[in-house]
Amino acid sequence: MRVLFVSNLFPPDIGGPATHISRLAAELHERGHAVRAVVCTDGDTGPGPEPYPVKRVSRRLPVPLRFAHVFAWVWRWALRSDIVYVNGLELPAVFGGAAAFKPRILKVVGDFAWEYATRQLWTSDTIDEFQTRRYAIKVELVRLAQMLYCKFATRVVVPSLYLQGLVGGWGVPPRKVVVINNALTSSPEIRIGPDKLRRSVGVDGPMVLTVARLYSWKKIDDLIRMSLSFGPDATLVIAGDGPERGFLESLARTEGARAKFIGAVPQADVYSYLAAADVFVLNTSYEGMSHVLLEARWAGAKIVTTAVGGNLEILEDRINALLVDYGDHEAMIEAVRALLSDRSLGCRLSDAARQGLAQYRWDRLVEETVSLCKATAGIA
Repeated sequence: MRVLFVSNLFPPDIGGPATHISRLAAELHERGHAVRAVVCTDGDTGPGPEPYPVKRVSRRLPVPLRFAHVFAWVWRWALRSDIVYVNGLELPAVFGGAAAFKPRILKVVGDFAWEYATRQLWTSDTIDEFQTRRYAIKVELVRLAQMLYCKFATRVVVPSLYLQGLVGGWGVPPRKVVVINNALTSSPEIRIGPDKLRRSVGVDGPMVLTVARLYSWKKIDDLIRMSLSFGPDATLVIAGDGPERGFLESLARTEGARAKFIGAVPQADVYSYLAAADVFVLNTSYEGMSHVLLEARWAGAKIVTTAVGGNLEILEDRINALLVDYGDHEAMIEAVRALLSDRSLGCRLSDAARQGLAQYRWDRLVEETVSLCKATAGIA
């Protein structure tokens, strides 16, 4: 099978999407499939270390020119491919594949229109509120673009039932939408001992950890304010980077919060941080299916998070985590304090979190993806 991958994020970029697409492409290459990739990069656009062809398009190009380059390369390489697998750069990638008359699989991990409108400060609504409301023409145009590339995809892959419902609400026929749960892309390993890690971070008391991209919908600002009530010796450790970092660091100083920003953590070290934390908290307003919650479960972290989106599909309240309603700050504080003070509760949730992870195995995701690609391309 000849597969063309298209992604906006690709190593050396870090994070779930970059890791997912590069690992999936490498796995298919190792299995003997002919793999190519069209990706965007901040740096060198020359050949990389991958054992298959990769065309890198610079993000420094103006968006119209960048999209034109992506469209041209996708069209060119799609002519020699059986299937186009799109995990970013959706508009030029889906239409580039369509122009080559090749089937297109589109992976949708969130509502791009809502994320874009939120980043541009065009709306402060939650993702669920966004689905049922109408906005200014600039927002509706982004929505229209998203609806079009979803409808022009041959199949749409989503990681959760929650996202399946969202995509259906955009007018995509249910028969086109397939759920393939996310998976851990690497063999988890605790590479740094808890004591050494805590010393390196400078934590000498209870450590409350969050790992997230620093975007507004992760609600790190509210978490910083809540951390003042976690306990006199508790330190909030914030792993991750993003456009809100400067604002959040300033907020932490103003509020007098015991908060440490450690920036983006190498993917291989995330498990070590999760295992070292006394509590892992994710105060998010939305998740499609969170990679970091899967990682937290594997690490046996004591999890507190919001009862939103895909979180409800991988966690059960008081079974393997403590779930609170989004926006209920008192409940979030009480949940964190409960896990910091009740060791038996934490151990029970931690032990349960490690159970039932078989459905999130990487080999399962690969098998389901290969089967879908073959079926979509009409390959026996």
